[in-house]
Amino acid sequence: MSSDCGLNSGMAEEFNIEDLPAGIAMEREVVMKSENPIYNGKKLRIRSLRGREFRQITSKVKIVKGDVAGNFLLCMEACRAAILTPGVAEKIADFDHDVILQVGGVILTGSEPDEEKVEDFSKAE
Repeated sequence: MSSDCGLNSGMAEEFNIEDLPAGIAMEREVVMKSENPIYNGKKLRIRSLRGREFRQITSKVKIVKGDVAGNFLLCMEACRAAILTPGVAEKIADFDHDVILQVGGVILTGSEPDEEKVEDFSKAE
């Protein structure tokens, strides 16, 4: 089994620890899609979850296949940790549920965990 994750390792530049701060500072934007016209089409600044944050969230929120409430809580916690738009993360519980699911899903998808891997990971010691 190859460990190059589909990249030609001969062409890839080696990661340098000085790259870490730049990676941590990387931001993205997500445009909200909502039935609520006040939110629809507006953007939020987000970032990916750090490994430590992902672990903390998955140890708090137990993931069970088909658990709608657990999925919603996972999205809400991801929003609290990774929304950068000033003041929004603290007020995320006041948003419409569809916005929480959409934005939280985008944040979580950044690390592309599949449900079974997240469930196994959340049970790891």
